[in-house]
This record gives sequence, structure tokens and C-alpha cells, in this order.
Amino acid sequence: FGQYKKLVNRYDEAVTGKHILYGGLNGRTEATGFGIVYFAECMLKANGEDMKGKNVVISGFGNVAWGTALKLDELGAKVIAFSGPDGYILDEAGVSGEKVAYMIELRNSGKNICQPYADKFPGSKFIAGKKPWEVKADLYIPCAMQNDIRLEDAKNIVASGAKFVCEGANMPTTNEALEYLMDNGIIVGPCKAANAGGVACSCIEMGQNAGHTVFSPEQVHAQLKDIMVNIHDSAAAAAEEYGLGYNLVAGANIAGFLKVAGAMMMQGAV
Repeated sequence: FGQYKKLVNRYDEAVTGKHILYGGLNGRTEATGFGIVYFAECMLKANGEDMKGKNVVISGFGNVAWGTALKLDELGAKVIAFSGPDGYILDEAGVSGEKVAYMIELRNSGKNICQPYADKFPGSKFIAGKKPWEVKADLYIPCAMQNDIRLEDAKNIVASGAKFVCEGANMPTTNEALEYLMDNGIIVGPCKAANAGGVACSCIEMGQNAGHTVFSPEQVHAQLKDIMVNIHDSAAAAAEEYGLGYNLVAGANIAGFLKVAGAMMMQGAV
């Protein structure tokens, strides 16, 4: 946890020029990334696998990607590639420790490029003008933008032999690519479920404020993990109940619909 605190402090300094000492929710900055990893961890466990030792490819180097890389490193996975608008970084030694911290500096440089990472860490490589989905990995987590994974990228992911894609950005996979992934046995964690960590922390902050208290980062992350596990389990249970097996895309849609419909009926709206 000491390493986590140092990296978060470094983030605060990079963004504000000083530590954030008032207001808000401790742990909110990294919440979306952490939540994505908690969800992905549930996906792996549900299929008899563990996050530790997995090679992971992510996209982006901003807030969501940074939190994702930090939590993956903490759980013993290895981020071997991340991307920017200019191309992607391949670091087979793993993005960890000060390398994760450097993602913050890249984000706040104003240049919006990831190439300087390869200059700072000579063991890594910069591949210009391409996406990281051609890199062989166990798990892929797009954290950057909409329509990041297209059909050709999906074909590369399937060819890699991977089993898992967990969506971190909003709608990062095109419909065509999503269909191809699922038709070829890839388990997909849909963004509407997997990237709910930020919104979840808004709810946690409301609870904090209502209680006139201040939660520690440990308390926030414990609540966040419980929420993400519940979201995963609700989606998995809904898919199973309706005869769709372990289809988290369909399960998330069904579970979300049933929750809204149930609330509307209880309030007499329908």
C-alpha cells in the first residue's frame, strides 16, 4: 500500500501542483481503473483462472489506464503494452513501479504522445502509428476511446489465443468486432458494467457526506470492490437464469433492465 500512496501523491502533485488536502473522496482518482480490474478479476475467477502472472495489454495512458495499470501490478499481472495517439509502447519487462508513475507525467505533459516512454526506459519499444491489439496477451483492456477495437483488431486478439477482453473505455469495441470476439469464444466484460467504478465512487461519496465523515482510501477501495463484484455476479446470474450461459454482455443488459423495471413497478410508474 505504501507504493500506492506514493504514486497517488505523485498524481496529485502532477495535476494540481500540491497534494489535495480538502473535499472529495480519497481514492476517487483511480476508481474507474481499479473497478475495471476488480471486474476483470471476477471474470478470470469465474473461469478457473487467476490474475497473477497474466500478461495484459491496455490502451491509453490517461487516468483510467493509469489506475488499471496500478491495480494490475498490485495483483501480480504484467502490463506489457499501452498506447497513445502516436502508436504504442511494448515493454515486455512490465509496466510497474516508476513506469506506472511515468504514465502520469506523459498524461500531463500536454503532448498527448507515449513515445517518450521508450526514450526513458530503453528496454521498451515504441511502435509508431499502430494499435497494441497485435501484441499477444492473456487479457486485453481498452481504456482509451470509443471504437478502439475494430474487426481486424478482434481477429488479432482471437489469433493470440486469449480468452478475455474487459472494456474500460466507453464503447471501445465496434459491434462488428464484438460479434467476432464472442463468436470465437472470447469472454467480454462489457463497459456498461466493467467501467462503473467511477460512478460507484460518486455513490460512495454521497454516503460519506451523509455520514459527515471521511473515508480512507482503504475503505473506499473495499466498498468499490464489493460493488464491482456484485455487478459482475448480477450480470452472470441474469445470463445464467435466462439460458445464456456465461454471457456478461447479455447478462448486464438483462440485469440492468430488470433493476430499472422493478423500481418503476414498485413506484407505480408502470
